Amino acid sequence: MSDSEKGAAINHREEADMTPKQGVEVDTVHQDEAMKVLEAYSGDEVWTEAEEKKLRRKIDWKLMPVLCATYGLQYYDKAMLSQAAIFGLREDLGLLAGDRYSMSAAIFYLGFIIGAYPAMILAQRYPIERVASGIVTLWGVCLILTVVCKDYKTLYTQRFFLGLLESGISPMFMMIVGSFYKKNEQAMRMGIWYSCTGYVSIISPIINYGFGQINGGVSSWRYMYYFSGALTIVWGIILVFVLPPDPVRAKGFNERERYILVARLKTNNSGVRNTHLKVAQIWELLLDPKFWTVFSIAFLSMIANAPISTFVPIIIHGFGFSTLNSLLLMMPCGAYAGTLQLLFPYLAYKYRNNRSYLVFIAQMGTVLAALLLWLLPLSATGALLFAVYILPSVGGGYAVLMGHQIANTAGYTKRSVASSGLYIGYCLGNFVGPLCFKKGDAPRFEPGFIVVVVTSIIAGLLALVYRGLCMWSNSKRDKAGTTEGFDHAYEDDLTDKKEMVALPTELWNNTEIEGEDVGESNPEPPDATEIDFDDNVIDPGMGDTPAPVHATPIHVAFNIPSTERAPDAAINHPTKSSTSPTEGAGRSHAGDVDTGFLQIYGPENQLEAEQQELVANLELRNPASDPRQQELQQSFSETYFEYCYPWCPVLDHDTLDSELARSPMLANALALAASHIQPPLIPHQGPAAYYEKARMMFYMDEEPDILTSLKAVSLFYWWAPRSPSTAHRHASWWWTSVIIRHAQQMNIHREPKQETVASSALHLSLRRRLWWTVFARERLTSLCQSKPCIINPEDMTIQEVQPSDFPSDPASQKKGRIFKYWVRLAGIMGKVSQALSKSVDSPPETATFPTELRQELVAWVQSLPPDLQLPIGSSRTEGFDRDVHQLHLPYLTTIIVMHLQRTTPDLPQALPPAILAASCIARILRDILSRGNARFLMAITCWYCGTAFIALLQASRIKQFSQEAEEGLDILDQAVGQLQQMWASANVIRQGFERLRALPRSMMHAGKGRAAGSNGSADAPSNDFDWKLLFPFVTRSTSRIADCLLADDEFGTTATALPSPENAVFHEDLLNRYHDLLEPFVDYNFDFSNINLDIL
Repeated sequence: MSDSEKGAAINHREEADMTPKQGVEVDTVHQDEAMKVLEAYSGDEVWTEAEEKKLRRKIDWKLMPVLCATYGLQYYDKAMLSQAAIFGLREDLGLLAGDRYSMSAAIFYLGFIIGAYPAMILAQRYPIERVASGIVTLWGVCLILTVVCKDYKTLYTQRFFLGLLESGISPMFMMIVGSFYKKNEQAMRMGIWYSCTGYVSIISPIINYGFGQINGGVSSWRYMYYFSGALTIVWGIILVFVLPPDPVRAKGFNERERYILVARLKTNNSGVRNTHLKVAQIWELLLDPKFWTVFSIAFLSMIANAPISTFVPIIIHGFGFSTLNSLLLMMPCGAYAGTLQLLFPYLAYKYRNNRSYLVFIAQMGTVLAALLLWLLPLSATGALLFAVYILPSVGGGYAVLMGHQIANTAGYTKRSVASSGLYIGYCLGNFVGPLCFKKGDAPRFEPGFIVVVVTSIIAGLLALVYRGLCMWSNSKRDKAGTTEGFDHAYEDDLTDKKEMVALPTELWNNTEIEGEDVGESNPEPPDATEIDFDDNVIDPGMGDTPAPVHATPIHVAFNIPSTERAPDAAINHPTKSSTSPTEGAGRSHAGDVDTGFLQIYGPENQLEAEQQELVANLELRNPASDPRQQELQQSFSETYFEYCYPWCPVLDHDTLDSELARSPMLANALALAASHIQPPLIPHQGPAAYYEKARMMFYMDEEPDILTSLKAVSLFYWWAPRSPSTAHRHASWWWTSVIIRHAQQMNIHREPKQETVASSALHLSLRRRLWWTVFARERLTSLCQSKPCIINPEDMTIQEVQPSDFPSDPASQKKGRIFKYWVRLAGIMGKVSQALSKSVDSPPETATFPTELRQELVAWVQSLPPDLQLPIGSSRTEGFDRDVHQLHLPYLTTIIVMHLQRTTPDLPQALPPAILAASCIARILRDILSRGNARFLMAITCWYCGTAFIALLQASRIKQFSQEAEEGLDILDQAVGQLQQMWASANVIRQGFERLRALPRSMMHAGKGRAAGSNGSADAPSNDFDWKLLFPFVTRSTSRIADCLLADDEFGTTATALPSPENAVFHEDLLNRYHDLLEPFVDYNFDFSNINLDIL
């Protein structure tokens, strides 16, 4: 393939995610303007590398000349003082006395410091081209007023205001470059316009040499200021017409070019333009040690800039050269400085991970120059001139440093303040530098050059320290499994700390950028080098560290509402005519039976529902492409059979390859599940893109085989872009219902009659595996989401899965057994859900919970073969099996649901079986987390964690249980943090955790429990049921909670029954047995006469 063909074959597609970043505060009111461009564009969203290169060249030609001319003019004006000094300015204004000349140079940078932030605030609030034009015009006026200065005091005033006005240009230019170019393109462009500080020093001596020849009525230095001031005023007026402000409003781009211009910048994660100043981003920046490191480098390195910008003509003049020759001898110095300021950013652009080294090398060049100027005799004129010429080496390092800071900072406000902060360090260094060069030290200025040597060495070392900090941050990120995500770069305007997401999906463009090695900002998977994509990652040891969830992008451009809602007046609420899929659907939990989950997580669930209704979900558009790359297909298949097969055994080893070759829908569905669970580290489209394609193929009936369609849809279970807080067409409940209705229409739920069977044994096996998969999900979801059971078991005649339905190898047979027992457990859970539903309208005195369901749970757990039994009989887990551990999570959660009493306004009361089951769930999750297996947990695990949290929270209020319960709560918190990286539902749970753990844990002595009311008496016979039979895998060695609850003899009695209207004796028995544990706590005032017994 030719190069041109390769270029044409490379397609770009920058996509926005339909899933919010969880665990972070997203800006919904002050929306980034780039989102409007993306939403308004209706053309082809795919572009070629050739298109992007052509567009990049167009940007360069529109932007770089303007920036170069403006910045060169700024430096010309700013450095005019040093050249005017040798033409009589010092004598005319009385600057020869003391350090007045040094102060006149230094005070300029006080104005810089004061003016930088106001200028950036103006640039953020108002059109940047108008702000820049106004600033340049005003400083031109201020510059030309230098000629009216009569003494050093008036010059001080003029220099201060000149600095004040010029201060905003560099930060604004850094912002403009950051808004037009990708990270890997920025350093080079920064260097281009910054190099003009050197190259203008080639031109300005020639101009001023001419003015120096004038013998008019005023000093020649005044003509210099007349010319430069007038030129600046004219350019300032022109600037408003020629400066491209940002990609959204820049002129000269058609609709497609503007779309590409905006969409390609999502990899920056920094936003294009956001007009709201966000104080939180400022505080985040001020607490970042890397910001202060860069600030210190700028400050220390710029101390060396004093002899460069203020004293070079005077130093050369001190070597014995004439005034005019001293001016001309400055030209090589400018050429060297400009070339270095251009070369170093190019090297940073061309070669990866070298920016800190380049800054270090530049500092060492300045150290060498300062040493020569300090130590060489005045007779060594050539060597001294060489030292003067290489003294500006620091400028090359600073040109790299500017791009370094911007590339590693995201969030529009944070980036704005960071660029201004860098410039304040620059200003402070330039303020201190001239004061180190005193008139009495001329012409050698030895103390000043000693200061330059020391500060330049420290600045160089700090550059290496900065590299180390970034490597440490990246290492921490990599160990935690997080990386940079850029799918919400515009709608969220998140900072580099908050945007750190653990992407289980595609992170990098499916492209190759020819000839561009992008250094630290290369859009390839980053290594542990200088890119700072740090901070808020999940620390395995910190249970309270939020981790944002994120998913691979689907092309949809909308803004995700914040978890912390803005005032109503600032939000555009959907109208009644909204076309949002959630509009009019109502809350999916309205009127549902509450298992205790909704009582606890109701506020978070309601908030999530309102957030989803605020989002007008655009119709998802996705151009078709083929995901069936051979190297990925094998990986996806292996991932499915390893992690998905026990819970969804609908694919077969022997036929999978041929099915994938025939069915694009199945190929995309498999890619969806596998890439979400275990994303490959090579470029791939990601689960969101795979899901969207497979979903559209289903709706468009592009898969002719309905059974294959149902297999594909069953894999959608591993994609949950939104929580089920509202009804939407992406929920597992929706897709489960779709499969059920189709399967029932095909009579898959019924065993075919022998005389009508024309299918192969594999086909019949598939029917069983498919049906029981969807049956188990429907039963689990029924209890989890409080939904009605929609499958009538009486209408089912299909046989249970058999060992022959699975491959004969031992591993597959074990997975088959896990599936069979999971389905059986799900059937029991469905009965529990139905019993709860029936109890809603029943009065407590007549409602009873079917005793046989408790027996069914016992029968289930005791029927497990040895290799499926939970191995937690001791304090250490021997023979860990991820799938076996997962199998027991729904079982234990069911026990908790059956032993939660929902009668208090605060928390449901958790009976001892619920507490023990919750501690076992924490133990299972601890085993999984310690082995790094959290990624392989299914979405429903969020519900398991949330339910266990309720019981453990109450256990934490019990003295004997508190320590282990708190440890269990931390485990649950960490598990949910990991689940946030995979599942949107975890966000609701995490918010509930934070709220519940913040509740005051008030204590008071509970009164004695009362015996049963009218439905029972102390003399009623006992329905013996030993609840410990539910825990055959638990011993007193399992945990301290288990030791307490199972130590019957220590309490003097044995409780063998559950509370019920028929068993009044048990009420006092249970209360007395656990009296020491339950007495001090208000939530455990066990008044069994008020227990809603149908739930227990």
